[in-house]
Amino acid sequence: MLEEDIRITKSREAIVQAMDTLLEQKPFRKITVNDICRTAIVGRTTFYAHFEDKYKLISFILQQEQQRLEDIILNSPPEEVILNVLLDILENKKLYYNLFVAEVSDELQRLLQDTFNSFFTNILSVCKSEGVQLACETLPPLVAFYTTGVVGMIMWWTETDFSMPAEEVTSCLSSLLGYLWE
Repeated sequence: MLEEDIRITKSREAIVQAMDTLLEQKPFRKITVNDICRTAIVGRTTFYAHFEDKYKLISFILQQEQQRLEDIILNSPPEEVILNVLLDILENKKLYYNLFVAEVSDELQRLLQDTFNSFFTNILSVCKSEGVQLACETLPPLVAFYTTGVVGMIMWWTETDFSMPAEEVTSCLSSLLGYLWE
């Protein structure tokens, strides 16, 4: 039984890795299940045993990416969160470009919004509990404002093919969000 579980796990990992590899080369819409199977060295039956279609596979990969970004947020000092997220995106820029900019930027926006929403909820709750004068007493609209601003800046940066160094984008955002780190 354990041996079978290892084979299943390895097949799933190979399929996910194949999609990652293919996303480094071309946009998601041009990737076929046959491409994935050929790259992963698995049959179509194996692919369909793990994922309903390439959209379920990409959904699984996006959930993993969101978890990675949330781990960065949880393990970084607040003032370094944005830089660390930007550096992670830059490190995987070909993947981000082919997955998000070439066609489905709404998915990137959703992934980043979900990730930063919890980050700003936590930061602003702490600020409020410590008596910091916030621009708005009600947190949800303030969280939405900051999240949308940061995500908008990251989307712009990605869509302009990372036209500014990550440190410069971080500096700009830090100036806008400065009081949150104090």
